[in-house]
Amino acid sequence: MSDLSTTYLGLDLRNPIVVGSSGLTDSVEGVVKCAEAGAGAVVLKSIFEEQILNEIEGLADVSEISYWHAEAADYVREYGRENAVGSYVRLIQDAKSSVSLPIIASIHCVSPGVWTEFAMRVEAAGADALELNIYVFPADPLRRGSRENEQVYVDIVEAVRAKVGIPIAVKIGSHFSSIPEMALKLQAAGADGLVLFNRFLRFDIDIEGLAVVPGAYLSSPDELSVPLGWISILSDLVECDLAATTGVYGGAAVIKQLLAGADVVQVCSALYREGVEHLAKMLREVEDWMSRQGFTRVGDFQGRMSQAQSENPAAYERVQFMKASLGSSG
Repeated sequence: MSDLSTTYLGLDLRNPIVVGSSGLTDSVEGVVKCAEAGAGAVVLKSIFEEQILNEIEGLADVSEISYWHAEAADYVREYGRENAVGSYVRLIQDAKSSVSLPIIASIHCVSPGVWTEFAMRVEAAGADALELNIYVFPADPLRRGSRENEQVYVDIVEAVRAKVGIPIAVKIGSHFSSIPEMALKLQAAGADGLVLFNRFLRFDIDIEGLAVVPGAYLSSPDELSVPLGWISILSDLVECDLAATTGVYGGAAVIKQLLAGADVVQVCSALYREGVEHLAKMLREVEDWMSRQGFTRVGDFQGRMSQAQSENPAAYERVQFMKASLGSSG
């Protein structure tokens, strides 16, 4: 029998497949279903910074917060009537009492501030860890340059780290001038793990209704390559744990990310398409591959295909590009 057990954020997991923050994990019933299907851990659906502030401050003066859109503020006011903060705390408590696997809370945030006090309530409710889903899309003209945008990430992590003792993972996008530098800064700020990558909402236009609408909500298998490459690079540069996400649809994708150096792999879109029961199939595929390769534990092959042998990842990538381009020319 293959031993799929591993650790992530200092937590013991029965296997390295984690159900990511989504509607699949927004209820106790959903969490139980994920656990029964074989998940190693679950990340609860995110509560938004705006929801927390709505109950703390009442969103008294939205105009003072430049990154909010007035329409979004109206939506949050309406949504906040359901007492989102209290409901989220109860979700953590009820999930912990219903399953034995690690429960990771999630906060979707865009700035440091008074909302960080809520992190203490997350810890008190029994969450095993906290994932900060930081959504700072670098398109705000009021933030001058990449450094100012990137500092927001560091400030958020430092603010939350000062409030809680549970492990913190930071889910980030790939829009940085230097991803390795940013990863090291977040680690120094107190992050215990990094989740690569945040999938910013796609943009589309309804040409008949003349309206802006969301683009493709779910990821596709083709999106695996970007986090795979950066996991391969970062696994030997940072000490914090790495979770790979986006484009993971089967056991082969899980294996690839682990070979690149990921500690765990988050899955979401595949479960929307195939059902939560698809987890069991993914786990069987990993076990079958390990058996064929003669591996008994995840640690036997984790990180074997990282880019540790290259001190210059950019040069390494260029070599691969040259091989592909010159090879295709005939």
